[in-house]
Amino acid sequence: MDFKILGPIEVRAAHGKPIALGRRKQRVLLAALLLNAGKAIPSQRMLDWLWGERAPANAESNLYTYISALRRVLGTPSRIEAGSNGYVLRVAPGEIDVTLFEQLAAQGHQALSERRNDVALERLTRALGLWRAESVLEGLPLPAPLRGEAARLERLRATVVEATLEARLALGQHGEMLADLEALTRRDPLNERLRAQLMLALYRSGRRADALAVYQGARGMLVAELGIDPGPDLMRMHQRILADDPALAPPRASAARRAFAPAELPIDSPAFTGRAAEIARLQTALTSPGPGAIAISAITGAAGVGKSALAVHVAHEVADRFPDGRLYVNLHGSTPDVAPLDPADVLARLLRSLGDHTAVRADTDEAAARFRSLTDGRRLLLLLDNARDAAQVRPLLPASPTCRVLITARRMLTSLDAVAHFRLGVMGEDETSTLLGRLIGEDRAAADRRAARAIVRLCGGLPLAIRIAAARLVARPGLALRALADRLAVEDDRLSELQSDDRAVRACFMMSYRGLSAESSRMFRLLSLLGGSDISVAVAAALSDRSEARAADLLDHLADAQLLEACDHDRYHMHDLLRLFARERAREEEAEEDQARAVRRALHAVWTSPVPPVPCATASG
Repeated sequence: MDFKILGPIEVRAAHGKPIALGRRKQRVLLAALLLNAGKAIPSQRMLDWLWGERAPANAESNLYTYISALRRVLGTPSRIEAGSNGYVLRVAPGEIDVTLFEQLAAQGHQALSERRNDVALERLTRALGLWRAESVLEGLPLPAPLRGEAARLERLRATVVEATLEARLALGQHGEMLADLEALTRRDPLNERLRAQLMLALYRSGRRADALAVYQGARGMLVAELGIDPGPDLMRMHQRILADDPALAPPRASAARRAFAPAELPIDSPAFTGRAAEIARLQTALTSPGPGAIAISAITGAAGVGKSALAVHVAHEVADRFPDGRLYVNLHGSTPDVAPLDPADVLARLLRSLGDHTAVRADTDEAAARFRSLTDGRRLLLLLDNARDAAQVRPLLPASPTCRVLITARRMLTSLDAVAHFRLGVMGEDETSTLLGRLIGEDRAAADRRAARAIVRLCGGLPLAIRIAAARLVARPGLALRALADRLAVEDDRLSELQSDDRAVRACFMMSYRGLSAESSRMFRLLSLLGGSDISVAVAAALSDRSEARAADLLDHLADAQLLEACDHDRYHMHDLLRLFARERAREEEAEEDQARAVRRALHAVWTSPVPPVPCATASG
């Protein structure tokens, strides 16, 4: 099991599912046991912790009820043992975050004292990564005896933060850590060690005057609030900066490593448009330091919705936060006529990018271990574009919390642990109109605004479709926007019009379609027969001649494959361009009589349904 108290109390079973811990006093009792894991706690002490001097007459009975309830939720064999000296919670090594935190903190401090700064930074950063909030057992009122232990852990965390900063300074990361140091100093203005570290980082960044100003500010605050002068360490740093002590110069090794950092990101599109909210959320996820930071972010969405363009744009926006390199791989998980890359081949390529020029295709586990070693403690951004599934991605993930990973995929990678998921939908009409104007030229778009709007609407907010339509117009400067809009308005020809060179909406949809089971693909085809309206589970069941339970499963499979959008009230919506594609497949693969029978079944279900249809709210509906 996984017990977490460095933040809100949380317990997860072996398969990762969170366990409901019950009422407040029951959670306080579990917190007390976790803070004293492996130690016997007498019943009377537990009663004092839970009720103090105001214990009700049935307090002892309630205590036994809470213990029994905890035993049930924690499963068998029982984790809570009763002995002559009280109750003991048994946890295995590595099951509780506090134990791992203290071990990593001790290892990090030891490595720092031995000047093994890269190892120290890795251990200390991992230790901080276990914290999910600023305080132990956040949100849970603790009795006074337990607050003392929580305060001890929080003080240890503060020393780990300072040691992490010291390791980063020793590794020459002064430039990228200035923002963190300034934020920490604002939160704890009387912390002289933080002030000294900020002064050193500023001095190494060529900001000598700012470094001296930090000292003067600290001195003024200490005199005004405490009536004391700065301590010897802060005063010594001030004197060394005044004297331009050569020993304050940054280490050369880190600078050399940064000079050879890989920079593999594809070029950012100059026409990139919109997605302001998504960009802000992704930037926060990729750059948030310290406790609670998520190392992996995944953008998922339908074919052609702009996942890769968004990922590349955001990666460029945050590139300066990753001085040790930005790695990029197109995994070809959904590229037409291209096989998905094997993880072993990808790892060989990544190892070569990181300087292991002898790397060749080897055993996947061995190569993955080597990759984790080379990325250990480095501030790297890894963009894994166009992933097929979690199995393809899992061996490629660094273990160091100093790295960040950004993934794009059509399906949600739900089996990966600790991933921030971002589902990308179609763009709004204003954004797609702006995109079209940037691609074909604002003057050309302004010359026939009505036709430009018609093109945008017929592309259904899909960025890939907009880019293909724009490419058609750029390739033929004499083609009027109205002429293209009229061509796109013919539904049977629309997908054929939306292809240019190596880009085609139909080919992108086909990759998702080929991944369906026979039963799911049949449901997908039949849904197109009902036109552009939303569909309920009951109608889909009649359409496909399946039970409602089975129809719901098939609809969910289509939604997972991004070929359908799930809405409220057990209803689903199909994007207009996907509907046209599904109709093409129905004409190719379904007999006319079978189509007619399916429509009759669906219409009968609609006529006999007592519930009126509730439309989905979609960007393209």
